[in-house]
Amino acid sequence: MSKTDWWLDGPLLSPIRKVLEALIVAAGPWVLAVVTLALIGRTAERWLAPEALEDIRLTVVYAFMIAPMVAAPLGVTAARLITNTAEPPHHDSALAALMLVTCGLAGITAQALAAVVVFALRLSDPELALAFVVLTSSSAMMWTAFIIMNACRLRPHLVLSFAAGMGLALTLCQFSIQFSISGALLVWCFTAGIALSFALCLAPFYAIDLPPALLRKTVVDLRKTAGTTWPLAAGAFFAIAGIWADKWIAWAGPNGLVSTAGFAHSPTYDSALFLAHLSAVPGLAALTIHFESPARHAMAQFQSTLTHGASLKAAEQAGEALSAKLWRGIHRTLLTQLALSGLLLLLAPAAASLAGLLLDQFLILRTALIGSLLHILFLSTSAVLILCNRKQAFLTLQLLFVMTNVASTAILSAVYGTTALGFTIASALASIVATIYAHATLRDVLRHCYLTGNEALFYK
Repeated sequence: MSKTDWWLDGPLLSPIRKVLEALIVAAGPWVLAVVTLALIGRTAERWLAPEALEDIRLTVVYAFMIAPMVAAPLGVTAARLITNTAEPPHHDSALAALMLVTCGLAGITAQALAAVVVFALRLSDPELALAFVVLTSSSAMMWTAFIIMNACRLRPHLVLSFAAGMGLALTLCQFSIQFSISGALLVWCFTAGIALSFALCLAPFYAIDLPPALLRKTVVDLRKTAGTTWPLAAGAFFAIAGIWADKWIAWAGPNGLVSTAGFAHSPTYDSALFLAHLSAVPGLAALTIHFESPARHAMAQFQSTLTHGASLKAAEQAGEALSAKLWRGIHRTLLTQLALSGLLLLLAPAAASLAGLLLDQFLILRTALIGSLLHILFLSTSAVLILCNRKQAFLTLQLLFVMTNVASTAILSAVYGTTALGFTIASALASIVATIYAHATLRDVLRHCYLTGNEALFYK
């Protein structure tokens, strides 16, 4: 990786690289899905019927719905195994084994879930169904590898792998249109790009020998780590599921439709919500940058103060400094997102017209923009709990958001029809509770970091 670091870490490209890394890590699936769907629609609309284009879009949507839900808990467990070691591995056999085992588990699990979806929905196109299963499996392995690489600070290689894979996908799509085009072929072209990204993630380890004993040890280490971090992994799963919960209710509701291939969806609701979620990408990137650098440095400084035998007063002052720095970063993120959301609310009529949204979709978009802003607050305060190792509290909050999103969306949709009020109310309630949790945690940060959050006291 050092061969590329010399220019990626330069004074000009370093800030750009950090933003790209944050975008890929924090909102990669959303950005990739939206960009892919837009490009496929623009490229293939002259050759494919609207029904076929809808099936292609839904294939990508379903694949990127399942893949992060599989990759998040496995990737979080592997990342915690890496960060728990005294010296994080980079190119050694231990990291290679961890990548292989974790990504393999992600691929198998995602493939099984995709197969369940194929049979549950009774997809009618075998070629598209097969492409969907492979795309889902490849995407899960790629995102799992990205999480592990991010934990090892191999971010320049992560950006290059992602860019190369997406470049191949777009190139193959353009070439396929020149000769022959079908829905399944376009999905396969995109799958090839995902597979290349994953292969490039594994490229630094191709010459490393992996004896069976090392693979078995890696499985044992992962199982032990999962035993202590399962609330965090489960919370990561529910954090992803919570974003999709309102869509599932809309798909199953009276306004839900079934595509030609058999995918359930709700065009009125989906388009508006996807645009609203896309508006939160800058906030997610800013949040990732804050918690990956300033917040971690503040926590390291806080821990260093206590390690060097600080007095109780000095320890409390260090805790207050940590709290102030965390809240400053969160406030900046929220102000940035608030300005962007306010601008988008003002421009919503023009955006709706440009995107071809109907009146009811425009009303859903306005409500969902407010919900996305509140969801950023919820994620920001939830990140404080992760930083302070309050895993059970983090899991509780994610479960609260999922259940509130399902209940409020189901009730309000039955009363008012298709609406994003359920998602917005769930985001508001969850953000209030999460803010209370975060304030209480930082107010008593000494106890949470060194007693309730100190795994060394409870696990061998």
